[in-house]
Amino acid sequence: MEHFGALVGWTHQDHGERILLRLETVSSRDEIEKNEPDIARIMLTKQQAGVLANYLFKLSGGAPARTAKQGFFRRVFG
Repeated sequence: MEHFGALVGWTHQDHGERILLRLETVSSRDEIEKNEPDIARIMLTKQQAGVLANYLFKLSGGAPARTAKQGFFRRVFG
């Protein structure tokens, strides 16, 4: 089943090596006004979640958060 809609919310739950991603979408103004979004639940490995996050960052023109501690000169001079 294929579904089209606007993403209006999401939550996640950490399940150890996996993440349960809950997406809320609406396909019409009526659903927004009635506060009745469609809900999809997707189980991902943490590796899949990281790959998806990096992909979305690249699409949006953003940069993923750095996980390594930056050195003094990089913090001061960028």
